[in-house]
Amino acid sequence: MIRFYFILLMLTFISCEHSSSEFKLQNSFQIKLQNPVRINVNDWFYFSADSNLYQLFMYYSNTELGNAKLIDTVDFSSYKSMIHSFKSQNDDSYIVLWETEYEYYPLIYAYYVIDGKIVNIGELLISLPCQSCESFEYPIKDIRILQNGNEIEISFLADVNYKPKKSTDWQLYKAGVLKFLFNTETNKLRYITSSN
Repeated sequence: MIRFYFILLMLTFISCEHSSSEFKLQNSFQIKLQNPVRINVNDWFYFSADSNLYQLFMYYSNTELGNAKLIDTVDFSSYKSMIHSFKSQNDDSYIVLWETEYEYYPLIYAYYVIDGKIVNIGELLISLPCQSCESFEYPIKDIRILQNGNEIEISFLADVNYKPKKSTDWQLYKAGVLKFLFNTETNKLRYITSSN
């Protein structure tokens, strides 16, 4: 009988070790120059533009570590720019999406925030697959983020257009087919497709 309970205990331990952790959309913030965005008590994002409004700069600061550091730069947009923060359900890590709209397609950059550090995951070249839409921004609520061990998976609950870096054409993917995989140890991003 003791063996039976020991085996059950080990199975529970092993299954918990390999389970996925979901990142849930916590907040979305419209970016306003000179107004910081706080995703939690310690992690802040600051934005500024050059004097000619050609570039928009994003800085990250952790209050425990001090000093804001430049993280990324995009071309300035007269349309909206947003920060979306997704919080892990298992720990204090976050995925932050910086979305900037332009006349035709938005830019979305992803970042991994953990323990006062930020890692640039990369650009997600996605858009809404719609020919007659007023906007091509992909609905953030339809992005699903899971972590399984060292790998963070970003997938889509609705159809999505994706433009691979070495391609000139956008490709349409049905919901659940396109996935971005980010390895937290190597900091490498790749995409895969499945026919699920």
